[in-house]
Amino acid sequence: MLKAKALCAVNGNTAPEIRPLMSVVEAPVPAADTHGNGLHDLIGGMQNIVIESVGIDEEIPETVVQLAIRMMKNNDLIKEPMREIRQLYDRGQENFSLSLSGRCNTEKKKIIELFQDMAGFVGNVRYCAESQKLNGSLVMMPRAHQFMTGQYLELAVHQTIKDVLQEFSVKYHADYEIYRNVCVADRRGKLKNEFDIAFRFNGIWYIVECKSGKCFSDWGGFAKVGMTYNVVPNRLLLVDSFISDRWAEQIQYSCRYYVCNLSANTLQEKVKKMVINDLAA
Repeated sequence: MLKAKALCAVNGNTAPEIRPLMSVVEAPVPAADTHGNGLHDLIGGMQNIVIESVGIDEEIPETVVQLAIRMMKNNDLIKEPMREIRQLYDRGQENFSLSLSGRCNTEKKKIIELFQDMAGFVGNVRYCAESQKLNGSLVMMPRAHQFMTGQYLELAVHQTIKDVLQEFSVKYHADYEIYRNVCVADRRGKLKNEFDIAFRFNGIWYIVECKSGKCFSDWGGFAKVGMTYNVVPNRLLLVDSFISDRWAEQIQYSCRYYVCNLSANTLQEKVKKMVINDLAA
């Protein structure tokens, strides 16, 4: 998530020692998608700031990425059930019972099959036709928790953007690099910001924030962070699984960053527009 956030203290008193993976003067962090000079360009000129960590793609199996993409493509069907799943995790409740009442048989079938394919993240999935409820249990392990409460969307958006960049890299003969979960901290270990996705194309950096919940509304705060890193206007994108087309257009106009939901090819279109704007400049 892209927001200011204090780093948790150890034992409630002492902040953990941070061993920076990369500073503004060191070599870039190795990553599967690196084709350029690294993230130091994004924070270059900001004194005493280091890249604390980035997500490593090799840690995520391809089967998990493909599941995440299926979940994103079926967002309209599962966004409300996934919202309930998030609430259950917040309450520490393991068993779920999701109502599929009011949905057509085709929709029910797709939702049931998708949850059945979430093996390792949920279990004991069964549908009760009489009550029209999908029952099962959450896997109460850290990786499962992380994936089900938002990481699935980050992975799917990351892969979608990567596909666009690969296409554009060939088309425009330009290099690119893309990172997940970029944590920016000061040298004392205090976390400044987290970026869900940061990518560079043809020498220009862009930041993407993913929201799978329903409660985000700090439009101005998001714009301020973007201004701090000089990606507002036109190089900051908010991907929100719940936002309407009307709100997306309204916020995009007033805050001067891109906003999109997950309908059709909206995400790909927004990313392409961001990049093409700079190519045409």
